[in-house]
Amino acid sequence: MKRKINFFVVTALVVFFAMAADVFIIWQLNNYETRFLELYGAEQDGYVKVVLGEINRLGDDATEENITEIISSLDATASRYWTVSKEDSILFVKSVTETNRYKGFTDGTYYASDSAAAFMNRLKLNQVGHQIIYLNEDRFIASGMIFEWRGQQYRICLLTYDKVLLEDNILLECKNSIIIILLLVLALLIILSMMMSKKIRGQASRIALQEERAIWQNQQLEQLDEQMKREHAFSARKRVFKHTVLDEFLQELDERGAKPIHFAVFETETQESRDEFFEHMQMVLDNRVLRFSMDDRLVLLIFARYEQAVSSKIIKSLENKKVRKVADLYCEDNTESYKRQFEQFWKAVAEE
Repeated sequence: MKRKINFFVVTALVVFFAMAADVFIIWQLNNYETRFLELYGAEQDGYVKVVLGEINRLGDDATEENITEIISSLDATASRYWTVSKEDSILFVKSVTETNRYKGFTDGTYYASDSAAAFMNRLKLNQVGHQIIYLNEDRFIASGMIFEWRGQQYRICLLTYDKVLLEDNILLECKNSIIIILLLVLALLIILSMMMSKKIRGQASRIALQEERAIWQNQQLEQLDEQMKREHAFSARKRVFKHTVLDEFLQELDERGAKPIHFAVFETETQESRDEFFEHMQMVLDNRVLRFSMDDRLVLLIFARYEQAVSSKIIKSLENKKVRKVADLYCEDNTESYKRQFEQFWKAVAEE
């Protein structure tokens, strides 16, 4: 049996594949963004080292205010700024104004997210490191380290907002171009798959219709052939049947509701006289009389739809010196099947 393809499922799978491919490529773009930020963080680490060198060149009479002055003199914006803390206390955040807001707070107050807190805890002495962190749901690439000044440890960090890097350079243009091309390709793929699905579904429908029509035509031909075979089988004018097919004919007569039926059994002197008897019947009997050879000498005639007077007269006319009637049975209907009636009749004939 041929498997039928559900083209709605095929189209749905194509759409699903397109969406999955879209998600995968966007995920890859995000990974590329992360890798880009990591590379930028490595460059940013060098800038932190340069600023730390400026702090280390301060004289012995320098104070913490001198450190904050150096940091505040650097270019800083809302998207890129510095923080300095001593132990857990914040000394500088972004600008003087912002620093005043966090006076008396610990650096854990500012670096409150899990990623930011983890970054601060992993800072090492005189070794710059970087990490992507989140502050108030905004993503930053942060570079920082711990340094000692006058016997005390300080933390210095430089934070850059990711959108400054990703939206203000050629990366954003490339990303947008890739996404646009991707969406166009996926849309084209979906449209083509739907068009092909519709076309193939139409062809499948036409093929199925042709197959149904061919099956119907074959069935009609088979029925016609069977009908012709049956009609030919019952066209008994020039045919003599063996007794082995008698049950099939009786069943067919039952199914057709042919009535009345008149059975007549004849006995011939020899096999040669039996053959002569058959030749004679071809001339005097029509195709409503079925002829069966029961053995070398016995002949059974079945008269279908004959009035009893007519069939009895024909039966009597068939007798001669070499052919005699053994017995006959007239059945007005098939209330009791013809097969059953014939079996009883034939049993009585055998007992004579």
